[in-house]
Amino acid sequence: LATATSNLFEICSYHVPDPDHSLQKLKTQIMMSSNDADCPICLDRMSDADMAYPLLCPAGCGYNFCFSCAEHLVNSSKEDYEMASDGNRHVKVQLQCPQCRGNLQHTIHDTMILRRAKKTEKYKDLKDSELNATELRDKHTFPSKEEVEDAEARLRKFHKDNADRGDCPEPIQLEIQSAGASSKEIFLDTTLFQGLEFAMSNDEQRYVQELLTSGDAQNLANAAQILDGIFQLMMQGLATAKTFVERSRNEERRHIEAMDIYKKRCPLPARLPKYFTLSPQKKSPILFEDDQWDGSIEDAFARTNRKGEKKRILPGIQNIMASAKQTHLEPKARVKIVSIKGQAGKIGLQVGDVVTHINGEPFIGTADNLRLFVQGLLEQGETFQMVVNADDATAEVLRLRSDMSERAMSDAFASLNDKK
Repeated sequence: LATATSNLFEICSYHVPDPDHSLQKLKTQIMMSSNDADCPICLDRMSDADMAYPLLCPAGCGYNFCFSCAEHLVNSSKEDYEMASDGNRHVKVQLQCPQCRGNLQHTIHDTMILRRAKKTEKYKDLKDSELNATELRDKHTFPSKEEVEDAEARLRKFHKDNADRGDCPEPIQLEIQSAGASSKEIFLDTTLFQGLEFAMSNDEQRYVQELLTSGDAQNLANAAQILDGIFQLMMQGLATAKTFVERSRNEERRHIEAMDIYKKRCPLPARLPKYFTLSPQKKSPILFEDDQWDGSIEDAFARTNRKGEKKRILPGIQNIMASAKQTHLEPKARVKIVSIKGQAGKIGLQVGDVVTHINGEPFIGTADNLRLFVQGLLEQGETFQMVVNADDATAEVLRLRSDMSERAMSDAFASLNDKK
């Protein structure tokens, strides 16, 4: 990656075509290189999406490189300076073609949208049950259909304005599929999305909500990974606001008051499922401990960090528990986190979290098993993924809560009207 970064910077900053070469010779040379299966910058294999939607240069040179290098170029262009391999700080990187220095800023973002959508096209005819969590995230976090259509329209206009530069690929036919899709309008509970709802389309919110309220622990793990993927895109500046409801000052105040009432009547579990990636280090930053779950679904409303901790008995919790046909499931052993430090605390892991999945697979074992496994990965310099709180108790509480959420929200607004 460091070598590719240095190569990309040096090409973008310093390469100027030889003036003795004719433009036609340059076009022929670059078009030949763009047809190769390897990215000319990082030398990784070019994906089908990279080949189907090549980068469009206004000079028509035909130079193309992979999505990862294009993403790095975009991210580097947002920084004030670029650090070279020798440690020196050079001038700001521009969104220019590495070969001919043509301006890419008007096409590169739209090309990346189409590449991301093309990548997920192969999943659209597959059932969600046939995909792993990473593929699920890719399938349901691609840009919205409107974004893809807008991107295609802009690139078609580019081709119309530059008729001799090539043909625009055929449009992608996107169909967002979700489990149990229905023509009935679904109430979207934004409290489930952990503050990420503004970066999610309505289709993405609907699908993630279906996973979280399905009553299935594995679906909770998949939802946690999808939400983390959206968060990582936000941190990289690649996710923009997709849903925004414009309200007046009074409407916004009333909405906030209604949400406060709703949260009390439909409280979330104390342990929501979350997905984390931990990088290699000398010593594990997490201390694990064996724990025994008694099968009570009410356990989801309490942290596990202190033995004998009293469970919350708020009216909203009592209402959710009262709707349960059974309040206990099969008891089982589990592993909880009792101490964190360093990287683990910074990324959001908390004492009391229950470890449920490692590297995409359900974890079944003891605290010693997990400690040895994690320590072995870290010592080998391997990054690993962990999902916490995607357990049966949390899954069942979220399912029960969803059955009463829409009515609870309506009652919350009605109670505000009664106060007038």
